[in-house]
Amino acid sequence: MLRFFTILTIALFFTACNPSSSIVISNPAKKILSQDTILRLPIPFRANGYSNLTTKLYTTKSDFNTFIDKIKTEHSWNKEEKRNFIGSLKINPIDFTKYNLLIYTMKESSGSTKLTIDPPKGDNAHVEIVINRETKEVGTADMAYYALAYKVKKSVIDITFNNGLKKDIILNSKDKLSFDKIMVAQIN
Repeated sequence: MLRFFTILTIALFFTACNPSSSIVISNPAKKILSQDTILRLPIPFRANGYSNLTTKLYTTKSDFNTFIDKIKTEHSWNKEEKRNFIGSLKINPIDFTKYNLLIYTMKESSGSTKLTIDPPKGDNAHVEIVINRETKEVGTADMAYYALAYKVKKSVIDITFNNGLKKDIILNSKDKLSFDKIMVAQIN
């Protein structure tokens, strides 16, 4: 009988220590969303002209045209950056009856910080975009300005940009309470 309990105890010990036998309860994985819900537009990722931009949502063709006209008059862009930015937005026309245009801007204190953008994940109402940051021990001292452009279905409620340090939650609506406000939640 003692032998039976000893063997049982040893078997339970090895079973309990085996990682595949551990029970882990986690949140279901977020799925990559279809391009019909949210589509990243191929604008240049880094440009000095982005120093003039702020994160903004464009909900009408008129707003978009005003934005493009303003960009055309700005002088902080180099000519090629400006032409590529405007051309990228115009070559991918947006049907503003179904979609909004979201321009999300970022600023880094060093151009040697490497940023990579994950595909949008979530459900058809709440989208999360993870921005991975890789910093070097010794970097350059130049400011770097980045922007992302997304065509977002109007039925999406919010888009969260998560860079590991903070989350920017952008409401996909132009109502008076949320349009120019970006809610920021610090990650603990």
